Amino acid sequence: MMDEAIESYNFLANQRKHPLSRRLRINMGNLYYAKLDYSSAIRQYKIALDQTEKDERSVAHKIRRNIGNAYFKSGYIRDAVKSYEDAMSCAPDFQTGFNLLVCHLALGDLDSTKADFVRIVETPFKSELFDQDSNIFLSDTLCGTQSEMDGVKKCNNLDSYTKDADYFLLNAARLVAPSIDVNDWSAGYDWVRSVLQDRHESLAVQIELEQSTRWLKRKDFKTASKMLRALEKKLGETKAIACTNLSFISFLDGDVDAAAEYAEAALDIDQYNASALVNRGNCHFINKEYESAKECYLEAMGVQGDCAQAIFNLGLTNGMLKLPEEAVRSFEKIHRITPNNPSALYQIADIHDVSDNDEDAIKWFSVLTARVPTDATILARLGYLFSQNDSESQGLHYRMESFRHWPVDLGVIVSIGTWFVTKKMFEKSIFFFQQAALIDPTEIKWGELHQGPIENTLLLNSNSELNASYCFTGSLLPFTSSGLMVANAQRRIGEHQLGFKVYENLLEKFPESIECKLLRMKISFQFSISNLDLLTNDMLILQACRAYLRAPSI
Repeated sequence: MMDEAIESYNFLANQRKHPLSRRLRINMGNLYYAKLDYSSAIRQYKIALDQTEKDERSVAHKIRRNIGNAYFKSGYIRDAVKSYEDAMSCAPDFQTGFNLLVCHLALGDLDSTKADFVRIVETPFKSELFDQDSNIFLSDTLCGTQSEMDGVKKCNNLDSYTKDADYFLLNAARLVAPSIDVNDWSAGYDWVRSVLQDRHESLAVQIELEQSTRWLKRKDFKTASKMLRALEKKLGETKAIACTNLSFISFLDGDVDAAAEYAEAALDIDQYNASALVNRGNCHFINKEYESAKECYLEAMGVQGDCAQAIFNLGLTNGMLKLPEEAVRSFEKIHRITPNNPSALYQIADIHDVSDNDEDAIKWFSVLTARVPTDATILARLGYLFSQNDSESQGLHYRMESFRHWPVDLGVIVSIGTWFVTKKMFEKSIFFFQQAALIDPTEIKWGELHQGPIENTLLLNSNSELNASYCFTGSLLPFTSSGLMVANAQRRIGEHQLGFKVYENLLEKFPESIECKLLRMKISFQFSISNLDLLTNDMLILQACRAYLRAPSI
C-alpha cells in the first residue's frame, strides 16, 4: 500500500506547478520515514523545504525537525544537530529542543546539553506553530513511546500544549540531572531544580521528589527523610507522596506508630493512594492485627488491581490467618504478574509443603530450583520431599546438591550419612560423619576430629565418584574421628580394633556416657579386645543404671 501511495504522490508531484507539490513531497517523506528509508525521506523533505516561502516559519520549522529526526535515525547525529538548531532558530518549541538535547547528550557534549536544557526552560508557551497543516507533519521525539506522544500530535490548544511542554521538560530534567557530574549525582539534581524553580515550580518539586527517592534507593535514609520532611510542608499531591515515603522510611526504622501516622496523613489527602494503603496494612500486620491488614490490602488492590505489594502481603496475611487456599491464590496471582518471582514461588511451595500436599510442593520447589539452582535450603527441602515419597535416589541427589552448595548444614550432612548407613555403605557414611564432627565437635555422636596417621584412618578413596563430585577441599586429609557413628561404621565394616579405640577415646571425653560403655562392652565380648577388669567395671555401672531405671519414680 505504501509503495502504491508513493507512486501516486510521485506522479502528481512531478506535474509542473502542481498547487499541492509541497504537501505531496512531505507526505512522500513521511511514507519513506515509515518504511525506514531515511535517505529518501530526507531528500523529499529537503525538496519540500526548498518550496517553502520565507514567511512560512511554522512549516519550515516542522520540515527541519523531520529532517533532523531522519538524520538521527540514520545515525548521523551531528547532521541531526544542525537541522534541530536551524529549526530552533526558526521557531523554538519544546519537542525540537528536547530532541536537540538528546543529540548533544549522545555526543557527550555536557556544556551544550546544559545550554539546551536552559533554552527549553526559557521557551515561551505559545500555540502559533499549530496551524491547519499540522496533520501532515511527523511529530517524532527521540525518547518516549508512540503512545506517550499521541498527545503531541493532537495539540490544538494552549492547555494541551502546556501538558506536552511539561512532558518534555520533565524528561529532559531526568536525562540531564544524573549526567552533569559523574562524581556527585545529587549536584546535577540541585542544578536542574534551580533552573526550573522560577518558571516551572511544580516540575522542580517533582524533581526534588525523584531526588529523594534516589537517596532512598541508595539507602541514605537520613538525607531522604530530610528532603521529604521539607516536601511534607507542601500541599496536595506533593504532600501525599512525601507522607507515603516517610511512612515507608519510618517502617524500615522500626517506628511503626510514626509509619501509621504518615500513612493516615497521606490517605487524608488521597484516600485512593494504593501505596499508603499498603503501608497502613503493613503496620497492622506488624501489630498482629491480621484482619485489619487484610482489609487494607484488599482496598489497595481495589484501587490498583496489579499492586504487587498488596497482593503479596495479602498472601502472607492469609497464611497467618490459616487460610492456605486463599494464600496460594494470592501468590499464584503474583506469579502471573511477575513470572518466576522466587519469593512467590517459595511461598506457594512452602504452603503446599506445610499442608502435606507433597505432590504440589515437589512441583513448585522444582520450578523454584530452576529459577535459583544454588539455594541449598530449597534443594534440601526438595530432597526430603522426594525421600518421603519413595524417590530415594532423587532425594539423595538433591541433598547432595544442597551439601555441595552449603557444606555446613548439619541436618543435611547427618541425613546423607544416615542414608548410606541404611544402605550398608558404611565407608561412604564415615566421610559425612567426619564432616559433622567438624561442625559440632561437642556432640558424642560425632565427637572430635583430629589429625592422625593415615593407616589408622578409614576414609573414602580419593578417586571415588563421591569424593570427585561432592568434596571441594581437595583430596581427603588424614583425619580420625572419635564419634559414635564413625565407631559403629568401623565396627560394621570389620575394623573392630579401630572401633574399640574410638569408644575408649570417647569415654575419656564423655565418661558418663552409658551408650558408649555399652557398645564398648559389646565389642569387647564379641572379639575379646579388652581386659577383664575393664569389662567388670562397665558391667557394674550398667547394672546400677538398670536398677535405677527400674526403681519407682518419686
